[in-house]
Amino acid sequence: MRFKITHHTRYLYSNTVFLEPHYLRFKPQQRGSLNLVHFGLNVNPEPAGISHGIDAENNSVTQIWFSDETDFLNIGAVMEVSVTKGYEPLSFILDPYKKLETGKSVYGQSMLHFLEPYLQSEVSIEIKSYVDTIFTENNGEIIAGLYAFAGQIYKEWKHHLVKEQSNPDAENCFRKKSGSCRDLAWMSIAMLRSAGLAARFVSGYTYNAELTDGHELHAWVEVYLPGAGWVGIDPSAGLFVHENYIPVCASFDPVNTMPVSGNYRGDADSNMEPTVEIEMFEE
Repeated sequence: MRFKITHHTRYLYSNTVFLEPHYLRFKPQQRGSLNLVHFGLNVNPEPAGISHGIDAENNSVTQIWFSDETDFLNIGAVMEVSVTKGYEPLSFILDPYKKLETGKSVYGQSMLHFLEPYLQSEVSIEIKSYVDTIFTENNGEIIAGLYAFAGQIYKEWKHHLVKEQSNPDAENCFRKKSGSCRDLAWMSIAMLRSAGLAARFVSGYTYNAELTDGHELHAWVEVYLPGAGWVGIDPSAGLFVHENYIPVCASFDPVNTMPVSGNYRGDADSNMEPTVEIEMFEE
């Protein structure tokens, strides 16, 4: 099975501006069930320079910089990925096998140092009590608890779409019982971290066969499990991620997963117009 993804982002400025260096995060990650077949970027106006690199969390990042003023910026990314049909997201065992117990870590000491940014969380008593109850009801079983957790968030929180990128607020989303995929993902991360599970924010694409258009950049959660590594769950859909999920960028902080980041110099307002198209082909 193959997916073709076309992601266009257009910035319009009310006056001419000088663009500072920009950073682009569109290139899908290579995973066990996913193989990147093609990736191409088209930037207009043409950059004065371009550099491809890897950030501190192993995400592909493209740096571009400019030499002239402009009143627009167009960024087009076209990619094709081949995925394993029928991929089983739970084909692993926990090693070492552990239950989630209050005051006890499921990670070894050396791994705790590495995972520290993915474990930091400050949440209200209500939030911690909510997630602790779910795992207690599942006898501390991590997989069963995660399954129940994702399903409960999906059932109890309303999911709505937003095109504007903003910083998610876990406490606000918890109180409102409503949020975008970014909001639900960040709230879930805060919850899982408070329970002692390392979690990170993932930005990417997911294919929905029922949509002919209206695809958007999606966000979900990955939890680090001993023996399995990073395992994805989607609180917006109430499930473990499967072959229709295409991760692009993952970080302990959602700010580090923005598809485009950068500033400009000049007295001008900016407006962003993103579009995403996803096509599926049988191989």
